[in-house]
Amino acid sequence: MKKTAAPRSTRPAAALRTAPAAQAVQAARGPGRPAGTSQGLFSRESIIATALNLARQVPLHELSIVRAAHELNVTPGLIHYYLKGRDALTSGVMNAFYRELVESWPELDGHWRRDLEAICMAVYNAHARYPGIAAYVLSHNKFRMVQAVQPGETDYGVLLFEKFTSAVRNMGFDAARTGVYAHLLNEFITGYAQATAAHRWPGEHARFLDSKLAELDRRQYPSAHFVSKTFSRLDGASAFETGLALFLNGLDLERRRYRAAAASRTGAKK
Repeated sequence: MKKTAAPRSTRPAAALRTAPAAQAVQAARGPGRPAGTSQGLFSRESIIATALNLARQVPLHELSIVRAAHELNVTPGLIHYYLKGRDALTSGVMNAFYRELVESWPELDGHWRRDLEAICMAVYNAHARYPGIAAYVLSHNKFRMVQAVQPGETDYGVLLFEKFTSAVRNMGFDAARTGVYAHLLNEFITGYAQATAAHRWPGEHARFLDSKLAELDRRQYPSAHFVSKTFSRLDGASAFETGLALFLNGLDLERRRYRAAAASRTGAKK
């Protein structure tokens, strides 16, 4: 005899935590499952923590409530009960990511260049650890900085913006230049981090590149042969360090010009 589906429960949403469909929260978890959920301690925080961990492999814009529910072995409805929608999941993950970054902020000594080098490296490494976050911030504006936080909750995206911009401001530029240079520097960092996460550096394809470049006629492609060995050994870390040095050298030059122009204007007024 064909079995009929059991009637849908009409109990309040809060009671669903003890319903059979939600009892999976208390089931044994495989590797990677949050420890709290295996003991029935299911919460908004445990959902976000699981989603943040997924962002190490999954682009955040592809990380749906259904995917989070599958990872936690619960129904999508239970995720909705705690988060109320996809935006809350995305913003929650971004805020957790920014919190992790803020709470591991490097120690600074007050020298603008050393401080910016340390901060930029920390931000780069954080995005490289979470390729899904790096992919998201390069292609989306929503929740890139400002988060949809709950009452009393810290917006770590805004806090990160404050700390990062303060480091650029310490160079002594006016408001217009500080804003532009902070934005450009952040774009540089996230772009390089995404390239690292996407394995776009030549060093990760050295064997293929070496074989193809070796086949080229030296007389027709002399410059390709000239850089072939160094180009095919370029990795993300060394490329970022070199690019950051060039960026900061440019800022240093602009800073010197700016200070000289300011001193000239001050002298002219006397």
